Amino acid sequence: MKIRVIGRWGAYPKRGEATAGFLVEVGNHKILLDCGSGVLSVLQNVIELRELTAVFVSHNHFDHMADLGSLQYACLIDMDLKQRELPLQLLIAKESKDDWTIPLMKGTTEHEVNHNTVISLEDGLTLTFFRTDHDVYCLGVKVSYEGKNLVYTADTRYDETLIPYLKDADLLITEASFYANFDAAQYGHMNSSEAGKLASKAGVKKLLVTHLPHFGDIQLLREEAALMFSGEVVLAEFGLQVVL
Repeated sequence: MKIRVIGRWGAYPKRGEATAGFLVEVGNHKILLDCGSGVLSVLQNVIELRELTAVFVSHNHFDHMADLGSLQYACLIDMDLKQRELPLQLLIAKESKDDWTIPLMKGTTEHEVNHNTVISLEDGLTLTFFRTDHDVYCLGVKVSYEGKNLVYTADTRYDETLIPYLKDADLLITEASFYANFDAAQYGHMNSSEAGKLASKAGVKKLLVTHLPHFGDIQLLREEAALMFSGEVVLAEFGLQVVL
């Protein structure tokens, strides 16, 4: 399983970069976890868009789904040019059918997922979803393949009820939206210290902190998380790849 950072910023992208987006390559699948602002442009430095097989959208905040419209245009064009064989699967987090909607175009299909959904694919790849503590309905996802586990929390406050879903993950990707001296919960997020504490309590092997703030020295986020977590802590950077 290969995981590559496509976007690492919260709220809006820095110049030439993107907000939330992670590419997971496993077996015959290329799955995008979130499709925030700037992701579509940046992703094309790594793969052709027609190579994507699925996109998971954790919630309906723009920094996690802003590029969905343009991505659908790309799929429509690729289908018409016969450069895409199958429609792109959009795995959209929804609490109910009355939740937020996106207009679908030719080249994409929507599959609603919730905190009870488990997707098992034919080659042994499994996606398990769980609810996080955010200001709108938001899902994290656990990607399991050949004994390796990646967990991506998307956005969340510090919440120890998440620990069973994160436990013993080979890689935990979670947010550090603020520095350790900030009360991140009031904004629906975690700070760097809380990210490290959650990783420690869950016994994960490696922590990747993302959803970065636009102020201060972001290198401090890794250092503050490391004070709470004895394993390896990595600060998300565009193009960074982790192999499990």
